[in-house]
Amino acid sequence: MRGLGLVLSLVLLLALLTALWLGTFGSTDDLVVAPTPQTPTAKEPKPVAEPGPRPGPAVAIGSGNGLVASRVAVTPPPNKNLADQPTAFVQVVDHGSGRPIAGAPLRTVLAGHDIAFTDERGIAPIALREPEQLAVVVAGYLLRLVPTRLGTTENEPQVVRLVRDEWSFRRRFEFAGAGTGSDEVFVRFRPQGQAQKPNSPVPATDAVRTRAWSEHTMLATRPVCADVPVQLGTWSEDRVHRLRSGSEVRFLTPGEFQVEAATTGGHVATTPLRIAAEQPGLVTVRIELRAGAYLDGRVSSAHGEPLANTRLLQQGGDPLGLVATTAADGTFRFGPLPNGPVTLHVRHGDHEPLAFGPTHAPATDVRITLQPLPRTSLRGRVRARPRLQPLAGATVVWSPPAGAPVNATTDADGIFVLPATGDADARLTVQAIGFVPWSELLAPGAPFAEFDLWPADTRERTGLRLTAVLAGTVADATGGPVVDATVRWQPNTPEPPAGTPGRRVLTGASLDLPPAVRTGADGAFSIETTQFGPGRLVLVGTDRAIAVDAVAGQTKNDLRLQP
Repeated sequence: MRGLGLVLSLVLLLALLTALWLGTFGSTDDLVVAPTPQTPTAKEPKPVAEPGPRPGPAVAIGSGNGLVASRVAVTPPPNKNLADQPTAFVQVVDHGSGRPIAGAPLRTVLAGHDIAFTDERGIAPIALREPEQLAVVVAGYLLRLVPTRLGTTENEPQVVRLVRDEWSFRRRFEFAGAGTGSDEVFVRFRPQGQAQKPNSPVPATDAVRTRAWSEHTMLATRPVCADVPVQLGTWSEDRVHRLRSGSEVRFLTPGEFQVEAATTGGHVATTPLRIAAEQPGLVTVRIELRAGAYLDGRVSSAHGEPLANTRLLQQGGDPLGLVATTAADGTFRFGPLPNGPVTLHVRHGDHEPLAFGPTHAPATDVRITLQPLPRTSLRGRVRARPRLQPLAGATVVWSPPAGAPVNATTDADGIFVLPATGDADARLTVQAIGFVPWSELLAPGAPFAEFDLWPADTRERTGLRLTAVLAGTVADATGGPVVDATVRWQPNTPEPPAGTPGRRVLTGASLDLPPAVRTGADGAFSIETTQFGPGRLVLVGTDRAIAVDAVAGQTKNDLRLQP
């Protein structure tokens, strides 16, 4: 099973990379009106750090009991890539008829921001400072990837063909149950038994349809399509869909599923669901919601002392993303849950994490005892390069594999002291406003060390003679800009990056500056480097290069390359 999942992941990655380079163009005819664009719903928080929506203020369940639903509210990161005026134009058309589609939203793939809607001609102006991956998300069509091409115009737009979804297994869900009302229902489909082989149902003779299906399966796992629920089976089994009564979900493959549903109003359901291969059309499924069960109890230390601020989560997760935090007296409440066995993951910063259970819900007076972690201290000093002056107010975070992260702030001398829990090596991260973060693997009780941070701003680094900047343009024979050309700095005598011998620094010991950059819409490029001395600026893919001398602290402008 793991091997199959890995193969699918590689296939989807290949499809994405292919989509980044290929484009589609076509003519327009009569107008097709897309369904009315919906306001994007909040997106699901991700279990690992990556670009996209971030958890917002979690919604409390109950009153003052430390129980929240973390999936309910998320905060999208600000869109910092918007330009003041259109830099590209996209036209969305129906692949079958060639007619333009009005009202189609174009969204950023990474964060799900709506940045434009198509007009009656199917055309949308895109205002982006840098190229970015977008998606077109329209109900009834396959999801399409749009690698934006800056510089396209209203008269010659980038054309994207939408393919009607004729292959998904569509299921409309009706939710019933006393007290559910118009509650939003958080639903997860857990595949049961052997997964179906994810063969593409699209005829290989139509390249546009084949590519659209590949993009559809890739984008279906991203927040960009939160309001167009698509279920990929085993490969998206942990995805939670936000539905209301009458919502439709499109399944990629037939199979057996376990439906897990919950509302913030305290109602839950678990029921089997069979997506039959012989029923490819729209089928209505009725889900009966009932009042959920709760676990009530107390967390204490081995000495019987109540442990406040202990976090409890359900093993395997749950549709709401429930997180319970114990009160000052160590008490907690966890739910709503279906009746049945539950295992809780229990974490407290100073104690060994524990998988408690299974215990049967509902239950009262649940007693959980945690064992203390070994403790020692980590000490060090944070300084600013190049003068190595102490940095006050820097944040230092120790992230042990067992237990919660521990934070400290440097004093006026740049010194920090924090209690390092556990006995395993872990990551220490140092962050300060205006500086490049530092990350290092350390053992608890490691000797006092210096953490020297680089300035984060290019102009400041150059002013301090830490780097040099080589800037200019790439122009064609007529003097026009050459867009998306790659320029590389090749010093005659390359020097290895500075390091910290004997230490396991992950990031921050040296500046990670790219030796090559791509030109923008105006053909301009700018390379910052710590590789000083004579060398060449090379136009990659050609035999063209110019000799340059990179001098620490200097910015050389008006350098010119020509294919």
